[in-house]
Amino acid sequence: MKTTQFHSTKTLLTSREQEIIRLITQEYSTKEIAQQLYLSFETVKSHRHSIMTKLNVKNVAGIVREAFLQNIISLNTNYLIA
Repeated sequence: MKTTQFHSTKTLLTSREQEIIRLITQEYSTKEIAQQLYLSFETVKSHRHSIMTKLNVKNVAGIVREAFLQNIISLNTNYLIA
């Protein structure tokens, strides 16, 4: 089982990466995220790769799991936790 360090991981995530995590947990596709944030598809892919590396996960399901486990996203509101 993986051990996680909530404070250090959340600190490592940029505000843009946290915003992308929020949109991922709202079921936005990479294309939709790019449109919503006025970014290129490739830029969003790059952010997602960086998020997966920082959270030590392999896919979007892992991003969502870690976002909730590490209190990056609130289960009740689906908003970023400050």
